[in-house]
Amino acid sequence: MIRATRDSLLSKPDGFFASMLRGRTPTLPEKLLLVEQAVQRMAAAPTYRNDLYTVQVESCPPFVHLHIHRNDWGACTDWRHFQQIKNALVGEENEAVELFPAESRLVDTSNTYHLWVHENPAFRFPLGLQHRLTSSEPIGQEQQRVCG
Repeated sequence: MIRATRDSLLSKPDGFFASMLRGRTPTLPEKLLLVEQAVQRMAAAPTYRNDLYTVQVESCPPFVHLHIHRNDWGACTDWRHFQQIKNALVGEENEAVELFPAESRLVDTSNTYHLWVHENPAFRFPLGLQHRLTSSEPIGQEQQRVCG
């Protein structure tokens, strides 16, 4: 898998790496270094897999960065799955965010999703709802899918 990742990255055009170098086209040694650093980061990070998802866990203090993709590389459409993954790999009381970045920082090369989970279970982001409310039954005209 690491060899395939390395080969895939090395086959990318120079423009793929330009954003990592503030728009500058990399020299061959720079490209090789960027690829090797990426491969080493991926190889060092624990990876978990079940029948639907593969998740790579990267330490980025004070956050844990979860790289999530479906095993069939399809789009992820259920946030409940992400909640379960976050709970299982980091903790039920740890808060996470999925960032929708500025276009200048956008990375969109595959159906990989990123959650940044704060390492401290007592930390709360200064946004979001302040209460818990879950229901598998509709409330008024609202519709809810069946939990399961």
